[in-house]
Amino acid sequence: MALPGYWILTTNNRLLHFTSESGQLDLELSSDAVAIASTRDGQGCLALSKGGEVEAIGTARTLGDLSAISLTCPAVDITATPVGVGYWIIDAEGSVFSFGNAPFLEGIPQVSTGSARAIRIEAAPDGNGYWIVDERGAVYCFGSAEFHGTLSDFTDPDSVRVVDFAVTPRGDGYFFLTSDGDLYPAGGAAYLGSPTQWGRVDAVGLLGRDSGYLVVDSRGAVMVFGDVANFGSPVGLGLSVRAVA
Repeated sequence: MALPGYWILTTNNRLLHFTSESGQLDLELSSDAVAIASTRDGQGCLALSKGGEVEAIGTARTLGDLSAISLTCPAVDITATPVGVGYWIIDAEGSVFSFGNAPFLEGIPQVSTGSARAIRIEAAPDGNGYWIVDERGAVYCFGSAEFHGTLSDFTDPDSVRVVDFAVTPRGDGYFFLTSDGDLYPAGGAAYLGSPTQWGRVDAVGLLGRDSGYLVVDSRGAVMVFGDVANFGSPVGLGLSVRAVA
């Protein structure tokens, strides 16, 4: 099922929804939002604060969060299960917290022991696994999530910083997006270009779709690769973008 649009989170805790009928709202989280996750129908969104609080919008449901826990490091990402109702939250050390029908899998790595901060968790298409990725492009696979390589297979991880990671719809590959807009495909992920073909950009987000992908920069500019719909962007509104989903 093709998602009908996308969500963009700005640094002032504003959530923008771009579809054929776009809208926006101000989040009510008690601390800065750091990540968002779209529901499988695209009509709902989960917003995560650095303190681990979760706010649900649209068809999304709040099933618990980390706001009552004394976190030793900040929460950094959230992802919804592709089937059923649930989600995973990850902190900067790579610890995973499961809610709803999201299965908790043993062997969670403490990613920060290698001096690299965890940045993303992505669900396997069947909902029975996930990938954890750190800012140097190391990949940790759990459950049904398959390993297709790390960023070090393509470039020196010490010279770049990974800001986002997207899995193909079938889970047979994935992409790494670096802060300067370079895109690296692994496994069955089809490379269709990157923003660097037009010059360096301050990239912040990557959205994978069945027939292509979109890259978003810190100004909110949406760059389309492949046969993917562009529903608009916040460019010109004077907003800085933190995350996309």
